[in-house]
Order: sequence, then structure tokens, then C-alpha cells
Amino acid sequence: MATVKEFYNFIDSFAPFDNQAEWDNSGILAGDENAEVEKILFALDLTDSVIKQAAEKNCNLIITHHPVIFKPVSTVTQDSLVYRLIKNGISIICAHTNYDKADGGVNDVLCKALGFESFVKADEFLNVTELNEPITRDELVKKVKTALCGLVRYNSVNGEIKKIAFCGGAGSDFIALCKELGCDALITGDASHHSFLDADESGILLVAAGHFETENIAVAPLMNKIKQKFNVECYLAHQSTPINYI
Repeated sequence: MATVKEFYNFIDSFAPFDNQAEWDNSGILAGDENAEVEKILFALDLTDSVIKQAAEKNCNLIITHHPVIFKPVSTVTQDSLVYRLIKNGISIICAHTNYDKADGGVNDVLCKALGFESFVKADEFLNVTELNEPITRDELVKKVKTALCGLVRYNSVNGEIKKIAFCGGAGSDFIALCKELGCDALITGDASHHSFLDADESGILLVAAGHFETENIAVAPLMNKIKQKFNVECYLAHQSTPINYI
């Protein structure tokens, strides 16, 4: 059986951990890198439910997109996720911004999920596509909602859309760059009230389709890469957005 470190090395081969953002914390964040892996559970986020699912399936490795340890940890007590991982003998690899940037990573998966097969990387975290024929705001918003099956928020800009930028997760900080690039729209996950105001001022259609919805779609492709390389049982965790609406 392959070890935790071997799975880390394989991910590193197509999504180098050295490429992660300065503020990120991707890698083997808990467990034993020399442990032989019996089964793997894949998830967007590590939660108590995900740990329980892993334990029930006898998985001793979890691979997530979002890091379980993001800020410095001063204590590891019995109510912490890291404690529960260790208690259950489960190691964890987190592939965050290194997977965002990678060829075939989060942003590439998002583009393809929305039906845009032709795109270029305009920035480490930003993909851009230029359409042969322009579409309307309503057509684009409906396309995003249908593809991601979630609630979509958007601003009042309502011109023709021909050049579109994509950033899974939290990408509203790229509004200024999108304007420089001549983009008509930015599709991302999270966006604040002020981001929508900035987009209005910039004349850019901002479509916020949910952090979970724009990134969770890339978990299965990561699992499939692992399955093609290793003879190991893999499972997708049952997860949904933590946000409720009324």
C-alpha cells in the first residue's frame, strides 16, 4: 500500500505545494506521513461529520481542499478537529491554493462545469474566456445557476457579455484586474456588499454563485486523479453548503 507521503508527492506533481499563496497552509497538516493508506475520503472542508464518515468507512486518510489548520493553533483539545483526526488515526492532506492554480484545478474545473471549454489563465487565480458571440446578463446568470444548482447573486450591470473571468471561492478582489483585462463579467463564489458596489462602478457584471458551489465541483476530479494513479478505495464525503436561507 502507498503511504500518506506518496499521495502528497503525487498531488505535488500536478499542483505543487510550493506554489501555494504566502498566506495559505496546504500540505500534510496532521497524522503520519509514513502511514500506509487503506482508504481515502475526499471533501471540500474538514468537519466533524467528515471525520465520522471517514471513521465509519475505515479511511485513514482524508484529502480536503480547505486547510484544517489555517491560523496558528495554540491548543489541541478534545473538541478540536485536529484532536479528533489524531484520535481516530486519520491523516489529512489539504490542497488549497496550489490546487486552485493548477492545470485541471479548481478554476479550470469551474470553467468547464459552466460549459466554457476554451479559456486562458490571466492570473494565478483568474481564468478568462472570450466568447465568439456575446450573451446577455440574464443568459449568463441562468447558465451559472443551472450548472451549479445554487442561489446566484448578481449586480445591476446589464450590457452585452463577451469576455468573462472566473475565480472559484472568494474572487471579488479581482474586480480591478478584470476591468484592466477588459472583462465584462466576473463569476466567483463569495462577494460582499461593497464588492457589488465596486463592480457597479467598474461596469462589470459580478456573479456570486456560492463559495461551496464554485469549489466543491473540483473535489471529485481530484479524487479521480488519485484513483487513476493508485489502487486504493476512494470515497466522496457527503457535504453541502453550510449556509441556510429563508
